[in-house]
Amino acid sequence: MAKNDSEHELNGFLIIDKPVDWTSHDVVAKLRGILRTKKVGHAGTLDPFATGVLPVAVGSATRLIRFLAKTKCYLAEIDLRNTTDTDDLTGEFLNKTEIELTKEDLLEKLKAMEGEIDQIPPLYSAKKIDGKKLYQLMREGYEIDLADLKPCRVRINSIDLIDFDYPFAKIEMNCGEGTYVRSVARDVGGHLTSLRRLESNNFKLDSAYSLEDLQADDIDLHNTILNPVDYLDLPEYLFDNKDVIALQQGQKVTIEQQDLSQFRDKLINLEQGEQYLKCLDSSKELIGLANIAKENGKDFAVQPKVIL
Repeated sequence: MAKNDSEHELNGFLIIDKPVDWTSHDVVAKLRGILRTKKVGHAGTLDPFATGVLPVAVGSATRLIRFLAKTKCYLAEIDLRNTTDTDDLTGEFLNKTEIELTKEDLLEKLKAMEGEIDQIPPLYSAKKIDGKKLYQLMREGYEIDLADLKPCRVRINSIDLIDFDYPFAKIEMNCGEGTYVRSVARDVGGHLTSLRRLESNNFKLDSAYSLEDLQADDIDLHNTILNPVDYLDLPEYLFDNKDVIALQQGQKVTIEQQDLSQFRDKLINLEQGEQYLKCLDSSKELIGLANIAKENGKDFAVQPKVIL
């Protein structure tokens, strides 16, 4: 049995290398048993056939999931011979490709998808129509045409062709939240045969553990947990003990403008909307997150939003 001192609650992020044929929910359920806590949640679903980085929050860190960076990186293989109804190898074959796609043609198609694009989600996805998820409607026998789906605005930072040996193409794709690699495969005339997430929310595969690793007798679970302060891409500020107590009680704290000079350039669009701040105590321990906004001409108001 893995070592877990029940007197010290586990708090932080744990990176799992999700195995094939497991849902993200399956992984969370398994971890609740291994870690002996119900406070477990994942930061981004992976399809059952996919593997790779699945960030998991443990303890009070579950409150921080929505503040993580939204970028992701995938390694995928596409079969260019035909499409399927699920846009991956688990579905039924639909259309057979009439013309063999050349490497040059594929590169052109992939290049056209880089940047901000309107992407139609897969028919089997969690996108909703009239409050019901698409995959539920499809399994209930509803006939839905891709042309009837509302496209979603997504961002693909880059798509690199790693290998090409028709009919198979291997790509590496860096993208933002809500982007479907399955849709990319469909839109070049094929379907996914494999998908591995290399990075998610600033967490990389080299920090990941398998579920078998975490059940080993000699593993100390506390040493596997990553400190949230290192993975929240937000400016940070050290508060004295008086202000720490005030923040923990939900009270607003004022910071003079000159004290923000150390990270002023990181306060993106401060005057246009919400900007969050990592609140640290004198020991540089994360006590929570706060919203920072201009209060008057010279000072800033710090209002706690999440207290750990």
